This record gives sequence, C-alpha cells and structure tokens, in this order.
Amino acid sequence: MNAHLLSTALRVWLMETLVSGFNFFVLMGFIYEPAWGTLVAHQVGMTARIVYIFVFAYLLLRYVREYETRDLVHVGLLWLGLELLFEWGGSLLIGRPVEEILIGWNIFVGYMWPYVLFAYFLSNIVVGLVLRPGKKRVDRGRTVRQVMLLHSGVP
Repeated sequence: MNAHLLSTALRVWLMETLVSGFNFFVLMGFIYEPAWGTLVAHQVGMTARIVYIFVFAYLLLRYVREYETRDLVHVGLLWLGLELLFEWGGSLLIGRPVEEILIGWNIFVGYMWPYVLFAYFLSNIVVGLVLRPGKKRVDRGRTVRQVMLLHSGVP
C-alpha cells in the first residue's frame, strides 16, 4: 500500500471538498438555481464537479509520481468512502431526511449524484492509466533500454 499517495490523496480530497462547498452553496444556490431552476442547477453543478474531480486527480498524480494500478484503486476507494461518509454522515447529523438525500440519486429524472460518485472512484484510475501524469513516457517502437541509452548519450 502506497502510504504517501494515500495521505496526499486525503489532503487533496479535503481541498476538493472545499471547492465542492463553494460549488454547491454559492454557485448552485445563488447563481444557477435562481436562473435555471433546481434540476438544471444540479446538472450544471454536478457536471462541473465531475470535471474538477478529474483535475484534482491529475494534480495528485502529477505530484505523487510513484504509483501502481492497485494504488489508484485504493485512492478511488478512499475518495468514494470518504465522500459517502461525509455526505450521509453530515446529512443525517443535521437531521436531513433520507428521502431528501435520495433525490439526488434519481438518475431517471435527471439527477447526477451517482455519476459524481463514479468520478470519485474512477478519476485516479483513468487519469493514472491514460494520462500518466508525472510518469516518463516511452517512445513507441523502442524498448525502455533503448530510450534510456538514447537519453544517456550512449550509442
């Protein structure tokens, strides 16, 4: 288990949570909802949230360069678990009824909360395996040894 990646991922998740608070309380509550209504405000806010979750994943993996695929799965599970704990625990703690919490889960009427949860789980996996931030790229058609020799100046 990559302790450095997980501890950094926890701090990144906390920063993302602050951005999400601004997104929810300020942008969705005061700008999008009065202009477009509750459902469209939710859709715009959650789409933005999915995008910046992937941005945070990119920045995390660019900073912590040493990771393997299983580490990316661990980060996804960490972020998903923290988010579910935060949303359900916080909502129940303030006395929000379960029926009200579940409204955002209804994808059949256009709500997007399950997609946001998928983004928490998959963002690091997708970014880490596709974009590979912080990892050195190997030229196509050359072996790792050939690339290393090329960069070292040895013929």
